[in-house]
Amino acid sequence: MTIAADGTMTVTVDSVPLEPPPFGPPWERSSFATVIDSVLTERGSPVRVLVYEADGTVFTDLVTQPLQRTLDPAAQPPGREPGAPTSAPATEGLFDPAPVIAPPRVALGEEGFIPGEEVAVAIIVRHTKASADGSARALLEPGLCRVSVDGEVVLVGRISGTCVVAGLT
Repeated sequence: MTIAADGTMTVTVDSVPLEPPPFGPPWERSSFATVIDSVLTERGSPVRVLVYEADGTVFTDLVTQPLQRTLDPAAQPPGREPGAPTSAPATEGLFDPAPVIAPPRVALGEEGFIPGEEVAVAIIVRHTKASADGSARALLEPGLCRVSVDGEVVLVGRISGTCVVAGLT
């Protein structure tokens, strides 16, 4: 997020510009929480936020939960029937104690590994077809490549069983 001297703001997510809604006003400093919440919700994971102020100051934060909450007094907390008696505190339902980020998921490979060996972990993000000579190539967006700690990708042939670990270029 880059803040201009007039308070307007430009936003990029993974190097791709994020435009305000069609026919809406430009992003402004007051849009900060709305923008972060929408990206956080869309991604379903923590968001690293960099804010570049007009005076050259840079702020960095890691946001894990939405910044905005519903404070509508008529809103009912989940699981409560309208009109049902309650002995809960008045603040119940104003804040969601559950994190937006789901707990880690576990993948198990229960056999075939040598004790103590390093095992690469890959998440399938796309499929591609092998060419006529049997080679394969995958084009990946820069945002996907940044999540690779080692800068590697695993290609697995669904029929041949061929498994290739290759560096990203």
